[in-house]
Amino acid sequence: MLEDSKVLEIISRNEQNIEASLALYNNIERMKKDFIKKLKSDLYLNAKNYPQKIILRSMKVDNKYEKFSFGNIENIGLICFEFQDYYDKPSLGVRFLGKFRYSEFANKHKSRINELLNENIKDKQFKSSNWWPAKDKFEPFDWRISSKPWQMMKDDTMAIKILDEVLEIRKILIENGYEIT
Repeated sequence: MLEDSKVLEIISRNEQNIEASLALYNNIERMKKDFIKKLKSDLYLNAKNYPQKIILRSMKVDNKYEKFSFGNIENIGLICFEFQDYYDKPSLGVRFLGKFRYSEFANKHKSRINELLNENIKDKQFKSSNWWPAKDKFEPFDWRISSKPWQMMKDDTMAIKILDEVLEIRKILIENGYEIT
């Protein structure tokens, strides 16, 4: 709370500070969209350079944010990086496709996929839900208040981090008999 008061005091000192603060505030969403556009480009470029076949698909949802999929898992879903809020709180894991969400095959494999990822990826805690057989909070998780994810996009390291984690999930699934296209 003390920090908020100091920020407000600095903003309110003079007209230039107020104008600069308003300009910054009014451009935050554009900045986020530009960074996400860069991330999307970095993901496409870096995915091409990986020896494993990674197919990146971008899917907009309600024009609020984007989610990225990295290969289909036959009759189940896809490996997916998705924001849980407007460019905030990303998750990475295996996500059902709508048409397979309630299928007998997908339900049969839901707990198996979750167990496989939790047993083989020690620094993660995958959970399941109606849409996700296995999802984990992607770190950094809180993109709303942290500069770290945006700096990682600027430094070209975020795409590599995402792809490395996707490959780890992909490898475990393939080693355990799942076909990914």
